[in-house]
Order: sequence, then C-alpha cells, then structure tokens
Amino acid sequence: MSRVPRSSAPPRQDTRAVDLLDSDHPFSRADARLTLAGERCVVVAAMLAAGVVALVDGLSIGAPLTVAAALVLTAQLVQVGVLSDARNRRAVELIAQGRGEVPIEAVERVRRRLLRPGHRARLARALDEIRAEIERPRAGACFARPLYCVRVLRPVVSEITEVAALVRGEGGVRGVARTEQLITDGRSPLYGDGEELLRQELARIRFLLASERSRPNDERGDRHAQAARAASP
Repeated sequence: MSRVPRSSAPPRQDTRAVDLLDSDHPFSRADARLTLAGERCVVVAAMLAAGVVALVDGLSIGAPLTVAAALVLTAQLVQVGVLSDARNRRAVELIAQGRGEVPIEAVERVRRRLLRPGHRARLARALDEIRAEIERPRAGACFARPLYCVRVLRPVVSEITEVAALVRGEGGVRGVARTEQLITDGRSPLYGDGEELLRQELARIRFLLASERSRPNDERGDRHAQAARAASP
C-alpha cells in the first residue's frame, strides 16, 4: 500500500523584530523589553516552584522563598501586561505607517484584530458616541468625557460621521489603525484644542480608509500569505 507523502513545506519560523527593523525602532525596543520581562517571569516561576517543593519537604527556606517569589512574580506579570500593551500600540503605529506587512507575529496579530468586524464596530461606536455627545452638549464649552472639547469637534461632526461609516465598511487596515490611534491616544488631535489639526487628521484617515478598501491584495488576503511565506526559511 502506497504511503501518502508528507508535506515538505518547512515550518514557519517567527522573525524577530530586530531582524527586520532597526534595533532602535520603537517596536523593536518594546518587543525586546517584553521578551526580557517574559524571561524574568520564567526564572521567578522556577523559584516559586522550588519554594513550594521546599515547603512541602518541610525545609525552613520554603515559606519565605515561596512568598517572595509569589510577590515578585505578581509584579513581573503586571509589568508583562503593561509592556504587552505598549508593544501592541507600537504595532498599531507600524501598521498605520504602512509597514503592517512585516512578517512579525505580534504585528500580524494586531493586524488581524484591527480587521475583525467586531473591533471595527467598536471603533465606529466610539466615534458615534462622541458625535452624539457633541450634538447634545452639556453646559459649558469644554468638558471631560473623555478629554475632548466640543467647540473643536462640533465643526467636524460630518467628517467624524464619515470616518465611522468607513471603519464599519471595508476601509483599509492603515485607516483603521489610525482611527484606533485617534480614539485611544490621549495626545491625538481628537483631544487637543486645534480644530485644523483634527480636520487634517480626519482627512488623512478618510483617505486611507477609502483608498485601500477596494484593493484586491488587502492585508486580509494575499498579502498576509505573502508575509507568512517570507518568514519561512
């Protein structure tokens, strides 16, 4: 009986950020810090395991080692969470700059998240809520929810509405990434006091969303496969 030959395709090997980007690139630095924190967690977890074993064996060092390792591991895990969030923000920045096709697993995960219909809907709803509050302003010109100023946003309500519609539709991933930056970055023009700066940023986002939505090789399809193949030896 003949055997079915196994696939000869080599397994994919994840490419390090430093191999594709400069070592001083913000994403490379964020990735290196997260990797180091993860390695420290492994070491501390091993110490915790050793402490538990010593505790079970009745050794005097068991209790203090277990408690100390547990406290350090908790702090390290919090740091990993913070650093992971920072790396994700850098990945969004990389995608917004048009470099979202680099075959780095962390960037690919963020790109897939940005293209999920549910995530796009959440971004669009956030813009809808801002628009609704602008149209029903409270007393006073400016108020903190979250930190934006009504007098700045009111003249660009139509642009905000258009961006929300494009994000819900088939807007390109670069535009979605810039929309996320606009909403989640407290330093973005959305939370500033410059109407013209906000208008310019909304125009850039609308351009990216509209110009990339009909491209046949969007990150959702062929380009994602090409990036994966490029990472294979």
